[in-house]
Amino acid sequence: MDIATRVWNHKWKIDPIVRSLIDNDFYKLLMCQSVFRNKPDAQVRFSLINRAQDVPLAKLIDEGELREQLDHIRSLSLTRGESTYLRGNTFYGKRQMFRPDFMEWFENLRLPEYELTRVGDQYELTFEGSWPEVMLWEIPALAVLMELRSRAVLGKMGKFELQVLYARATTKLWEKIERLRTAPGLKLADFGTRRRHSYLWQDWCVQAMLEGLGPDAFIGTSNVHIAMRRDIEAIGTNAHELPMVYSALAQTDEALARAPYDVLSDWHDEHDGNLRIILPDTYGTKGFLERAPDWLAGWTG
Repeated sequence: MDIATRVWNHKWKIDPIVRSLIDNDFYKLLMCQSVFRNKPDAQVRFSLINRAQDVPLAKLIDEGELREQLDHIRSLSLTRGESTYLRGNTFYGKRQMFRPDFMEWFENLRLPEYELTRVGDQYELTFEGSWPEVMLWEIPALAVLMELRSRAVLGKMGKFELQVLYARATTKLWEKIERLRTAPGLKLADFGTRRRHSYLWQDWCVQAMLEGLGPDAFIGTSNVHIAMRRDIEAIGTNAHELPMVYSALAQTDEALARAPYDVLSDWHDEHDGNLRIILPDTYGTKGFLERAPDWLAGWTG
């Protein structure tokens, strides 16, 4: 794939940033199944707000193009091949990790509506509805904003300049891979979907690491679509979204104190005692976007 030429030569009406419902992080699907089975009727409202005022997204990104990309995501549904992959594949040594009732729901899913408003030089995105549906907007929405911001910057560059840029990026990545080869016992996975430059670049980086490091050192990617296409492991468990929303749903002080333990209990039952890893909230209790870029973070629900 000549990514520089692809970036330069946009002849189609819309170049989809998110091209599949499983162009998403694996842990979101695992959490979605748990929420679907334990809190299916919970109504939530999530907002994505850029807190870095020095990055004027509304100046960089055309609102019409942003809506076009978001509307495209709402048109997506699981393909037959994607459904077969999720239903029949082995994840973390377990077959049929995704249960039939969840898969039947997922196969008929279209993501709910969004609310997009401009506030000064920023956009605010809000998603409201049932928790299992709304939670799947997080990663695609971030990927769209990240890539449209990149496209805005790249759109000012000439064809030769783009070729040089990607050549330098390719060289820099390979130099890092060569350094990583010297690390004894290395186990490395890709978790770049929400902050990626583009789908094509993420996929290229995964291929480069798989070739340069080998399957023993490069153990997989969190991106389910890329994992399926490249026949590698889908990596991920869960994040602090679960205890955050369980706590928000608590009606009493006693329920609030019990909420984190309810999460662990439900998760334990969901996976028969496996996958018992809770990712830390590195951005504080209000930081929805786990390890998101500093210029794009914030979730209220």
